Amino acid sequence: MRKVFSVIITSIIFLFTGINAIGKPSVGYVLVGPKNDGGWSMRHYQGFESLKKHGYKVSMVEMVPEAESAKVFQKLARKHDIVFGTSFGYMDPMERAAKKSPDTIFMHATGYKGNDKNMDNYVCHSFQARYLTGIAAGMLTKNGKIGVVGSHPIPEIIRNINAIALGAQTVRSDIKVSIVWINSWFDPPKDMDAAKALLDAGNDILYTTTDSPSVVTLAQTAWKQQGKEVWSMGNDAPMGSNGPDRYATGMMFNWNVLYKHIVDQLAEGKLKMNQRWNWGLKENCVGLSPWGINVPGRVVNKVETVKMEWINDNLDEWYPFSQGITKRDGTKVSAGAIKRPELETMQYFVKGIVNKFPTK
Repeated sequence: MRKVFSVIITSIIFLFTGINAIGKPSVGYVLVGPKNDGGWSMRHYQGFESLKKHGYKVSMVEMVPEAESAKVFQKLARKHDIVFGTSFGYMDPMERAAKKSPDTIFMHATGYKGNDKNMDNYVCHSFQARYLTGIAAGMLTKNGKIGVVGSHPIPEIIRNINAIALGAQTVRSDIKVSIVWINSWFDPPKDMDAAKALLDAGNDILYTTTDSPSVVTLAQTAWKQQGKEVWSMGNDAPMGSNGPDRYATGMMFNWNVLYKHIVDQLAEGKLKMNQRWNWGLKENCVGLSPWGINVPGRVVNKVETVKMEWINDNLDEWYPFSQGITKRDGTKVSAGAIKRPELETMQYFVKGIVNKFPTK
């Protein structure tokens, strides 16, 4: 088994001999949901699978509960040079595993812990794409009411929901965002119940932060059977096929580009810890899923124009939060005060979100 030690030694040889090939590190990864969930886990699975065509050996363990993940990381560390964990709740277990397996590299998605030896973290800026979908929502809603099926109230989900509100408020100031939390990443029955509750409450834009396309299916059904003009937004992956007539767009991950970059860096002996990878629209780590067939052209043109502002560096990495915000309680946060550390620990809602902040 090739381990990180051998990669380092070979890198030293490369420096003195000019040998180009140092071999391919073995990759292991852990999914919190099923690989075919249609959202978060599926997009990670697709990203890792794409490494195979570049000659990397890859294996996975799916549907691993966060509380049981440490032992899975340890098992994978005995077989692989680098191990990825793809859920926020894997952060502390991975930190423990990294201490016990110092010769293996560990990479944690969406968290903030790491060290200078063998553990780092990474994220794709989903809030950027969420902000864009918020602009679309603000243009499409007729009553200013947006409903969100909430998964878990972790900082990533909180900042995504805040970004939706901020985007929509650029179009109309009276936007109200309501959330129904299901405290699960993948529970289709609870997801559908939450979506129905939001629809019954009068929200005419439906979002999900889970891995089920329930809001898309429900919007299509409401349109076909009752003539309700309700729009849906997908999550993590293209979901338009579940309800093409009432699908707008959605935030979509392209993990393959980041995974290949990280693993290539390891293969070349160039990977360093504390990089804290954070890629966004510019690097194509996140994007918008294909637009729905019935979305008005003016909406598409407006959102795509703003997206190009990001790609062309006319909007900074932390926009819109970097411009200053108003919290739900009226507290002002000044421009420039919010960057990555503040986003990683975000525990408040912005103005316009109806719900009180969830407490344990």
